[in-house]
Amino acid sequence: YKNPAKANQAVALAIKNTKGKVLKWQGKAINAVYHATNGGISAAGNEAWSISPVPYLRTFVDGSPRWKARFSLPLDQNVDVKRLLFKRDGAFGNSHHLFRWKRIIRAEDLKHLFESKNSKTQLPRSIRILERGPSGRVLALEIKDKSDQSVVVLRLDGIRGKLRNLPSTLFYIQKIKPGVWEFFGGGFGHGAGMSQAGAIDLALRGWTTRKILKYYYTGTTYESF
Repeated sequence: YKNPAKANQAVALAIKNTKGKVLKWQGKAINAVYHATNGGISAAGNEAWSISPVPYLRTFVDGSPRWKARFSLPLDQNVDVKRLLFKRDGAFGNSHHLFRWKRIIRAEDLKHLFESKNSKTQLPRSIRILERGPSGRVLALEIKDKSDQSVVVLRLDGIRGKLRNLPSTLFYIQKIKPGVWEFFGGGFGHGAGMSQAGAIDLALRGWTTRKILKYYYTGTTYESF
């Protein structure tokens, strides 16, 4: 994201040491997406974007054997997501400052979603999760105005695209009072592929580059061009 000419020595060395290397699946270079932290559970690619499923971007519980034993997939119910989000011990990369987070959203913050829907813009009255993916991430979020005449349904990456203060789509919602909702969530980014915080954690535990890549991109091979 920054000017590569200003990279420090460690970054420059990493680039030099991985020059000509590529991750492949079935002989082709993969789409090696990554994010800051997955909150303890990785998302499949089609939980983030409207793409066909690929085996190397899969849903899995990301942590120690003890962490993995706590949760069973799919985590597609509110109660399961809450249970995950109230824990952190044993998850890889759990020291990231957005591993767990809270956000308050007010009706006024959502007014812009209805501006093109009708001439007399009304404030939203309700927010409801319509669908979750296997990782617990929200796939469809419904927002209705006060008259119930206008309904907006946000899907996949469009949720964070419109609600830009949400770090991820791994969350549950509590209504605090009319027009005010609390979002409690985990992770920063789309959650698919490699967790940067998780990779750092695993490297500090002595995992090799190959082992980390194989862990986050299942079934791939690390090759030279």
